[in-house]
Amino acid sequence: MRKENSSGTQQELVAKLRKAQALVGDCVDLVAQLKQAPGRPSKSSDRTQHTDTSVNFEMNERRFVKQYAKSLSGGPKKFVAILAYLAKGDTSKEVSLNEIEQLWNRTSSKALLGMKFNRFFPTTAKEHGWVNSRKRGLYSLDRSWKDIFSND
Repeated sequence: MRKENSSGTQQELVAKLRKAQALVGDCVDLVAQLKQAPGRPSKSSDRTQHTDTSVNFEMNERRFVKQYAKSLSGGPKKFVAILAYLAKGDTSKEVSLNEIEQLWNRTSSKALLGMKFNRFFPTTAKEHGWVNSRKRGLYSLDRSWKDIFSND
């Protein structure tokens, strides 16, 4: 009986630590924004407005893709946007590659993503540090995932 309790408590602790890590990451991002000149927005401020607090995950998938992913340059950034939609911006949630690919295929028309899914996209997204993959076929957002909206 004690092992079951310990295992459940341990899983709960890990989940709470992941949430704390995400919050700390968000705080670091906010501090970086505050270090910019307080009175003058930077030239790239329009592109960095999309953070997990300003991204609307409640809209339907086609509208989300059209609003946030369509204008991104390259498949890896679009991959991260799709992952963010499925995870609702939660860096502790893992999403299967099959689920990501299914949503991609539903939104791959020229008016939305404009390209077919390529299994190289997740690898490149990991190289940029936007996503993590602790287990083959499962992806989670890294706290720096919002960087996909900058330098575009």
